Amino acid sequence: MARSRSLVRINLGLVLAALAFVLAPRIGVAQSLPRLEVERFTMSAQPSSPTIGRAFALTIVLTVRGNVSRIDNVTLPILSQLELRGDERTIHHANGESIYRETLTVRAARTGAIRLAPATLDAIDARTGQAEQYSSNPLTIVVRGGALQPFATVGSAVGNLVPIVVRITYVLAALIAVVLVVAAILWLRRRPRLPEPVLAPIAIAEPPVAEQTRNERLRDAALVLRAEPTRAVVRSVRIAVRSLVGASASETLADVLARLHGEDRDLSPLLRALERAAFTTEDDLQSAIRTCDAAFAEVLS
Repeated sequence: MARSRSLVRINLGLVLAALAFVLAPRIGVAQSLPRLEVERFTMSAQPSSPTIGRAFALTIVLTVRGNVSRIDNVTLPILSQLELRGDERTIHHANGESIYRETLTVRAARTGAIRLAPATLDAIDARTGQAEQYSSNPLTIVVRGGALQPFATVGSAVGNLVPIVVRITYVLAALIAVVLVVAAILWLRRRPRLPEPVLAPIAIAEPPVAEQTRNERLRDAALVLRAEPTRAVVRSVRIAVRSLVGASASETLADVLARLHGEDRDLSPLLRALERAAFTTEDDLQSAIRTCDAAFAEVLS
């Protein structure tokens, strides 16, 4: 009987030790996060439809309750398709709230739709005491300027020639319109007087907006992770890959995998690898990122 009780105590001790080993890294990470009561988290561009080659502002605004003097753990979206020209951060207080504003000065090197994943923030919810990952809205920026195709992989010299060619085309179109008007006036003078016709303006069709394919977006994400293998970048890439199947950052991995149908089923190993890398221990992080890199290669092969 005494021996049986001893075995029960030993087994119970082993179970508690195993639980402590599993939970300890998460508790340590949670304790390092700030306690915040998030009210609003937004991301916007000004102007919302910028011109190729011209700098514009990408603004992230985070509003929290209370007087918070510093917020350092806002993770920016992947900006692989934009050229970063400046980064300014401010925080001010009003009406019992702290408003964090980060303004990125960026420039687009190609036309078309550029989709940005949400900015994220890891914090302890001051209302519930639970660790949460907050996300801003995703953002789609349509870059215009007359180019017919994106220039993400074309030399800058060719990219600079296209706007010049477009301007020359507009000038030639205007000259042709003037010649036609003069010819119409001369022709009307030779005819009996009739009401002057109203000339319709020449409509110039806008070039089509090219959108990235799924593999192009996956390739951009893989390049960013390979260039900067950190946990913050892993989490941004995780959100970007989830958005390909219409999933948000707050859904469980099981919910995301349930969304996979048809050609998206090949993303399952990649989603699992990113989930592991986003929440694993520091000792295992680089190994987990290498697994992500291999998963990217498998999907893109």
